[in-house]
Amino acid sequence: MTDPLRYPLHPRVQDLWFWQSLIGSAVIALPGMLAGLLSGNWLLAAASVLVGVLLLLLARHYYRRYAAQFRCELSDDGLLVARGVWWRSEHYTPRSRIQHTEVKQGPIARHYEMATLKVYTAGTHLGELEVEGLAHAEALSLRDHLLGRDGRDAV
Repeated sequence: MTDPLRYPLHPRVQDLWFWQSLIGSAVIALPGMLAGLLSGNWLLAAASVLVGVLLLLLARHYYRRYAAQFRCELSDDGLLVARGVWWRSEHYTPRSRIQHTEVKQGPIARHYEMATLKVYTAGTHLGELEVEGLAHAEALSLRDHLLGRDGRDAV
């Protein structure tokens, strides 16, 4: 058996997550801040800003830990994806169960040259697996290896 191929997260995935977290924190903090400013309640405005900043810092810490725990490996007989911070999961999908795959990108992920690989499997209630934050080229390479486009049969 050969060593598994490793597929790390894109180096700038944390930049993408930062912007997503910033937008989420702003959506939560802005209404309270505006209500505080319009009513003259400076304490409410300051507390809302503080909550937004704390949420952003918590998200930053969480995503750093998530990136450190993430592992995606393709061996001769299947795909292993291990991830999680508080609740960790290790998902193994045998190649023989893989029906088809999909590589997708949204506009922000496309800007950062990232993609999500979606793997559909047969015969289970967990019939799909998403691996987000891969470099686009890595996602395409992993898809091709899973489907046997690398010169070997996938089964």
